[in-house]
Amino acid sequence: MTRRGAFVGIAALAFVAGGARAQERQLREADIPRLIPLLRAEAAGVGAAQAYSERQLAARTSFSGDPLEWFRGRAKVDLPEGASYEAGCSRAASAGGPVAIFTFGRTIDCRQRILRDYARTLARSQNETLPPPPPMSQACRSEGEQTSKFLEGVRSALEKRGFSAVEAGDLYSEAGSADGNLRVFLHPQNTYDRANRLEDHPVIRIENEQAREAALAACSAIPSGPILELLPGDRAFEKEPLDSLDTALKKAGLTTSEYEAMKEALFLARMHTQPEWSQAAEAAAGTDPAARQALTVRRANADLYRRHASELRSLLDALMPGM
Repeated sequence: MTRRGAFVGIAALAFVAGGARAQERQLREADIPRLIPLLRAEAAGVGAAQAYSERQLAARTSFSGDPLEWFRGRAKVDLPEGASYEAGCSRAASAGGPVAIFTFGRTIDCRQRILRDYARTLARSQNETLPPPPPMSQACRSEGEQTSKFLEGVRSALEKRGFSAVEAGDLYSEAGSADGNLRVFLHPQNTYDRANRLEDHPVIRIENEQAREAALAACSAIPSGPILELLPGDRAFEKEPLDSLDTALKKAGLTTSEYEAMKEALFLARMHTQPEWSQAAEAAAGTDPAARQALTVRRANADLYRRHASELRSLLDALMPGM
Protein backbone atom coordinates (compact mmCIF):
# COMPACT_ATOMS: atom_id res chain seq x y z
CA MET A 1 0.00 0.00 0.00
CA THR A 2 1.28 3.50 -0.87
CA ARG A 3 1.67 6.17 1.81
CA ARG A 4 -1.25 8.07 0.24
CA GLY A 5 -3.37 4.89 0.30
CA ALA A 6 -2.52 4.35 3.96
CA PHE A 7 -3.71 7.86 4.82
CA VAL A 8 -7.00 7.31 2.98
CA GLY A 9 -7.51 4.01 4.79
CA ILE A 10 -6.84 5.54 8.22
CA ALA A 11 -9.10 8.48 7.47
CA ALA A 12 -11.87 6.10 6.44
CA LEU A 13 -11.46 4.20 9.67
CA ALA A 14 -11.65 7.48 11.58
CA PHE A 15 -14.99 8.22 9.90
CA VAL A 16 -16.28 4.76 10.78
CA ALA A 17 -15.38 5.39 14.44
CA GLY A 18 -17.11 8.75 14.26
CA GLY A 19 -20.20 7.21 12.77
CA ALA A 20 -20.49 4.90 15.75
CA ARG A 21 -21.12 8.04 17.85
CA ALA A 22 -23.66 9.26 15.26
CA GLN A 23 -21.71 12.49 14.58
CA GLU A 24 -18.39 14.26 14.92
CA ARG A 25 -17.98 16.01 18.30
CA GLN A 26 -18.29 19.79 17.92
CA LEU A 27 -15.71 21.60 20.03
CA ARG A 28 -16.36 25.11 21.38
CA GLU A 29 -14.02 27.91 22.37
CA ALA A 30 -15.07 27.40 25.98
CA ASP A 31 -13.99 23.74 25.82
CA ILE A 32 -10.31 24.59 25.46
CA PRO A 33 -9.75 26.03 28.98
CA ARG A 34 -11.48 22.92 30.37
CA LEU A 35 -9.47 20.52 28.20
CA ILE A 36 -5.99 21.92 28.86
CA PRO A 37 -5.85 20.98 32.59
CA LEU A 38 -7.20 17.52 31.74
CA LEU A 39 -4.65 16.95 28.99
CA ARG A 40 -1.90 18.21 31.29
CA ALA A 41 -3.01 15.85 34.06
CA GLU A 42 -3.18 12.87 31.71
CA ALA A 43 0.22 13.68 30.21
CA ALA A 44 1.69 13.89 33.71
CA GLY A 45 0.15 10.50 34.48
CA VAL A 46 1.73 9.00 31.36
CA GLY A 47 5.11 10.36 32.41
CA ALA A 48 4.63 9.14 35.97
CA ALA A 49 3.65 5.67 34.71
CA GLN A 50 6.82 5.50 32.62
CA ALA A 51 8.93 6.56 35.59
CA TYR A 52 7.10 4.00 37.74
CA SER A 53 8.00 1.21 35.30
CA GLU A 54 11.63 2.32 35.21
CA ARG A 55 11.89 2.35 39.02
CA GLN A 56 10.22 -1.06 39.19
CA LEU A 57 12.66 -2.51 36.65
CA ALA A 58 15.63 -0.99 38.48
CA ALA A 59 14.47 -2.57 41.75
CA ARG A 60 14.21 -6.00 40.10
CA THR A 61 17.61 -5.86 38.42
CA SER A 62 19.87 -3.73 40.61
CA PHE A 63 18.47 -3.58 44.14
CA SER A 64 20.98 -2.86 46.89
CA GLY A 65 20.80 -2.19 50.61
CA ASP A 66 18.50 -3.52 53.28
CA PRO A 67 15.02 -4.35 51.94
CA LEU A 68 13.25 -3.72 55.25
CA GLU A 69 14.63 -0.17 55.35
CA TRP A 70 13.49 0.24 51.74
CA PHE A 71 9.95 -0.73 52.73
CA ARG A 72 10.01 1.49 55.80
CA GLY A 73 10.93 4.40 53.56
CA ARG A 74 7.61 3.95 51.72
CA ALA A 75 5.11 2.82 54.35
CA LYS A 76 4.60 1.99 57.99
CA VAL A 77 5.63 -1.62 58.52
CA ASP A 78 3.47 -2.91 61.37
CA LEU A 79 3.63 -6.70 61.57
CA PRO A 80 2.30 -9.15 64.18
CA GLU A 81 4.32 -9.82 67.31
CA GLY A 82 6.68 -12.74 67.00
CA ALA A 83 7.63 -12.00 63.38
CA SER A 84 11.44 -12.02 63.32
CA TYR A 85 13.25 -10.29 60.46
CA GLU A 86 15.74 -12.50 58.61
CA ALA A 87 18.16 -9.86 57.34
CA GLY A 88 20.70 -12.15 55.63
CA CYS A 89 18.10 -14.16 53.77
CA SER A 90 16.18 -11.02 52.82
CA ARG A 91 19.21 -9.19 51.42
CA ALA A 92 20.28 -12.23 49.40
CA ALA A 93 16.76 -12.91 48.06
CA SER A 94 16.38 -9.23 47.12
CA ALA A 95 18.78 -9.76 44.22
CA GLY A 96 15.56 -10.43 42.31
CA GLY A 97 13.71 -7.41 43.72
CA PRO A 98 13.06 -6.17 47.27
CA VAL A 99 11.61 -8.75 49.65
CA ALA A 100 11.73 -8.80 53.45
CA ILE A 101 11.36 -12.25 54.99
CA PHE A 102 10.19 -12.93 58.54
CA THR A 103 10.06 -16.19 60.49
CA PHE A 104 8.31 -17.16 63.70
CA GLY A 105 10.89 -19.54 65.19
CA ARG A 106 8.91 -22.62 64.17
CA THR A 107 10.12 -25.68 62.30
CA ILE A 108 8.24 -27.18 59.39
CA ASP A 109 5.44 -29.46 60.56
CA CYS A 110 5.21 -33.11 59.58
CA ARG A 111 2.36 -32.57 57.11
CA GLN A 112 4.08 -29.73 55.24
CA ARG A 113 7.37 -31.62 55.14
CA ILE A 114 5.73 -34.67 53.56
CA LEU A 115 3.92 -32.51 50.99
CA ARG A 116 7.11 -30.56 50.22
CA ASP A 117 9.17 -33.70 49.70
CA TYR A 118 6.39 -35.30 47.63
CA ALA A 119 6.30 -32.23 45.34
CA ARG A 120 10.08 -32.42 44.88
CA THR A 121 9.79 -36.12 43.99
CA LEU A 122 7.18 -35.32 41.35
CA ALA A 123 9.49 -32.79 39.76
CA ARG A 124 12.28 -35.37 39.45
CA SER A 125 10.09 -38.30 38.40
CA GLN A 126 10.46 -39.44 34.79
CA ASN A 127 7.51 -41.81 34.93
CA GLU A 128 4.35 -41.05 33.00
CA THR A 129 2.27 -42.36 35.87
CA LEU A 130 2.52 -40.14 38.92
CA PRO A 131 3.35 -41.86 42.20
CA PRO A 132 0.54 -41.96 44.74
CA PRO A 133 0.45 -39.31 47.48
CA PRO A 134 2.37 -40.35 50.58
CA PRO A 135 0.47 -41.67 53.61
CA MET A 136 -0.35 -39.10 56.26
CA SER A 137 -0.52 -40.22 59.87
CA GLN A 138 -2.94 -38.73 62.35
CA ALA A 139 0.02 -37.20 64.17
CA CYS A 140 1.07 -35.40 60.97
CA ARG A 141 -2.46 -34.15 60.40
CA SER A 142 -2.54 -32.83 63.94
CA GLU A 143 0.72 -30.95 63.42
CA GLY A 144 -0.74 -29.47 60.26
CA GLU A 145 -3.84 -28.35 62.12
CA GLN A 146 -1.68 -26.62 64.71
CA THR A 147 0.15 -24.75 61.94
CA SER A 148 -3.17 -23.74 60.35
CA LYS A 149 -4.41 -22.46 63.69
CA PHE A 150 -1.19 -20.46 64.15
CA LEU A 151 -1.45 -18.92 60.66
CA GLU A 152 -5.08 -17.97 61.27
CA GLY A 153 -3.91 -16.04 64.32
CA VAL A 154 -1.29 -14.22 62.23
CA ARG A 155 -3.89 -13.36 59.58
CA SER A 156 -6.19 -11.98 62.25
CA ALA A 157 -3.36 -9.87 63.66
CA LEU A 158 -2.60 -8.50 60.19
CA GLU A 159 -6.22 -7.48 59.67
CA LYS A 160 -6.20 -5.66 63.02
CA ARG A 161 -3.18 -3.73 61.74
CA GLY A 162 -5.05 -2.53 58.67
CA PHE A 163 -4.11 -5.18 56.13
CA SER A 164 -6.97 -6.38 53.95
CA ALA A 165 -7.11 -10.07 53.11
CA VAL A 166 -6.91 -10.80 49.39
CA GLU A 167 -6.69 -14.56 49.30
CA ALA A 168 -6.34 -17.36 51.81
CA GLY A 169 -5.56 -20.98 51.01
CA ASP A 170 -3.51 -24.04 51.94
CA LEU A 171 -0.34 -22.86 50.16
CA TYR A 172 -0.34 -19.19 51.12
CA SER A 173 -2.41 -16.22 52.24
CA GLU A 174 -2.13 -12.74 50.72
CA ALA A 175 -2.94 -9.38 52.28
CA GLY A 176 -2.39 -5.77 51.24
CA SER A 177 -1.84 -2.56 53.17
CA ALA A 178 -4.51 0.12 52.97
CA ASP A 179 -2.18 2.56 51.14
CA GLY A 180 -1.28 -0.01 48.49
CA ASN A 181 2.46 0.14 49.25
CA LEU A 182 2.84 -3.30 50.80
CA ARG A 183 1.84 -6.86 50.02
CA VAL A 184 2.15 -9.64 52.57
CA PHE A 185 2.30 -13.35 51.77
CA LEU A 186 1.99 -15.85 54.58
CA HIS A 187 3.30 -19.37 53.91
CA PRO A 188 2.94 -22.47 56.11
CA GLN A 189 6.61 -23.35 55.50
CA ASN A 190 9.84 -21.70 54.38
CA THR A 191 9.36 -21.57 50.61
CA TYR A 192 12.91 -20.15 50.24
CA ASP A 193 14.52 -23.34 51.58
CA ARG A 194 16.46 -25.29 48.93
CA ALA A 195 14.40 -28.36 49.91
CA ASN A 196 11.54 -26.97 47.80
CA ARG A 197 11.48 -27.85 44.12
CA LEU A 198 13.19 -25.28 41.91
CA GLU A 199 10.27 -24.96 39.48
CA ASP A 200 8.18 -23.23 42.17
CA HIS A 201 11.05 -21.61 44.06
CA PRO A 202 10.87 -17.82 44.61
CA VAL A 203 14.61 -17.37 43.91
CA ILE A 204 13.96 -18.45 40.32
CA ARG A 205 13.41 -14.72 39.62
CA ILE A 206 17.12 -14.09 40.34
CA GLU A 207 18.86 -14.29 36.97
CA ASN A 208 22.47 -14.45 38.18
CA GLU A 209 23.36 -18.03 39.13
CA GLN A 210 25.87 -17.04 41.82
CA ALA A 211 23.37 -14.66 43.45
CA ARG A 212 20.68 -17.33 43.26
CA GLU A 213 22.92 -19.85 45.04
CA ALA A 214 23.75 -17.25 47.70
CA ALA A 215 20.03 -16.71 48.33
CA LEU A 216 19.42 -20.46 48.59
CA ALA A 217 22.24 -20.82 51.09
CA ALA A 218 21.17 -17.87 53.24
CA CYS A 219 17.47 -18.73 53.22
CA SER A 220 17.95 -22.44 53.87
CA ALA A 221 19.70 -21.54 57.15
CA ILE A 222 16.63 -19.86 58.69
CA PRO A 223 13.76 -21.71 60.47
CA SER A 224 11.93 -24.07 58.13
CA GLY A 225 8.43 -23.36 59.44
CA PRO A 226 5.95 -20.59 58.53
CA ILE A 227 7.34 -17.41 56.96
CA LEU A 228 5.93 -13.99 56.14
CA GLU A 229 7.05 -12.31 52.92
CA LEU A 230 6.86 -8.53 52.59
CA LEU A 231 6.75 -7.45 48.94
CA PRO A 232 6.05 -4.16 47.09
CA GLY A 233 2.38 -3.34 46.63
CA ASP A 234 0.83 -1.79 43.53
CA ARG A 235 1.79 1.74 44.59
CA ALA A 236 5.22 1.06 46.09
CA PHE A 237 7.13 2.60 43.20
CA GLU A 238 5.05 5.76 42.91
CA LYS A 239 6.45 9.13 43.86
CA GLU A 240 3.18 10.91 43.15
CA PRO A 241 -0.37 9.53 42.83
CA LEU A 242 -1.22 8.36 39.31
CA ASP A 243 -4.89 9.24 39.55
CA SER A 244 -4.56 13.03 39.14
CA LEU A 245 -6.73 12.85 36.00
CA ASP A 246 -9.67 11.80 38.16
CA THR A 247 -9.21 14.91 40.27
CA ALA A 248 -9.00 17.10 37.17
CA LEU A 249 -12.18 15.56 35.76
CA LYS A 250 -14.06 16.36 38.95
CA LYS A 251 -12.87 19.97 38.84
CA ALA A 252 -13.92 20.26 35.19
CA GLY A 253 -17.30 18.67 35.85
CA LEU A 254 -16.81 16.12 33.07
CA THR A 255 -17.23 12.36 32.92
CA THR A 256 -14.50 10.14 31.52
CA SER A 257 -16.56 9.39 28.40
CA GLU A 258 -17.17 13.10 27.78
CA TYR A 259 -13.49 13.84 28.09
CA GLU A 260 -12.54 10.96 25.79
CA ALA A 261 -14.99 12.20 23.13
CA MET A 262 -13.59 15.74 23.32
CA LYS A 263 -10.00 14.47 23.23
CA GLU A 264 -10.74 12.29 20.20
CA ALA A 265 -12.26 15.26 18.40
CA LEU A 266 -9.16 17.29 19.24
CA PHE A 267 -6.81 14.63 17.85
CA LEU A 268 -8.88 14.36 14.66
CA ALA A 269 -8.88 18.16 14.37
CA ARG A 270 -5.09 18.26 14.60
CA MET A 271 -4.81 15.54 11.99
CA HIS A 272 -7.07 17.63 9.72
CA THR A 273 -4.63 20.55 9.87
CA GLN A 274 -2.16 18.40 7.90
CA PRO A 275 -2.81 18.48 4.13
CA GLU A 276 -2.39 14.73 3.65
CA TRP A 277 -4.94 13.94 6.35
CA SER A 278 -7.46 16.58 5.24
CA GLN A 279 -7.27 15.44 1.60
CA ALA A 280 -7.65 11.80 2.63
CA ALA A 281 -10.64 12.70 4.82
CA GLU A 282 -12.26 14.55 1.90
CA ALA A 283 -11.81 11.48 -0.30
CA ALA A 284 -13.16 9.14 2.38
CA ALA A 285 -16.25 11.27 2.96
CA GLY A 286 -17.25 11.13 -0.70
CA THR A 287 -20.84 12.27 -1.25
CA ASP A 288 -22.30 10.69 1.90
CA PRO A 289 -24.38 13.41 3.64
CA ALA A 290 -23.56 12.28 7.18
CA ALA A 291 -19.86 12.05 6.41
CA ARG A 292 -19.92 15.50 4.77
CA GLN A 293 -21.59 16.93 7.87
CA ALA A 294 -18.96 15.30 10.08
CA LEU A 295 -16.28 16.74 7.85
CA THR A 296 -17.74 20.25 8.27
CA VAL A 297 -17.56 19.84 12.04
CA ARG A 298 -13.99 18.59 11.80
CA ARG A 299 -12.92 21.60 9.72
CA ALA A 300 -14.34 23.91 12.40
CA ASN A 301 -12.54 21.92 15.09
CA ALA A 302 -9.31 22.18 13.07
CA ASP A 303 -9.66 25.97 12.95
CA LEU A 304 -10.15 25.97 16.72
CA TYR A 305 -7.05 23.81 17.16
CA ARG A 306 -4.94 26.18 15.03
CA ARG A 307 -5.85 29.09 17.28
CA HIS A 308 -4.65 27.21 20.37
CA ALA A 309 -1.94 25.05 18.83
CA SER A 310 0.84 26.65 20.87
CA GLU A 311 -0.74 25.31 24.07
CA LEU A 312 -2.19 22.06 22.75
CA ARG A 313 0.59 20.69 20.54
CA SER A 314 3.02 19.59 23.27
CA LEU A 315 0.22 18.07 25.35
CA LEU A 316 -1.09 15.96 22.48
CA ASP A 317 2.47 14.94 21.59
CA ALA A 318 2.97 13.69 25.15
CA LEU A 319 -0.16 11.54 24.92
CA MET A 320 0.48 10.16 21.45
CA PRO A 321 4.00 10.84 20.13
CA GLY A 322 4.29 11.13 16.36
CA MET A 323 0.51 11.37 15.83
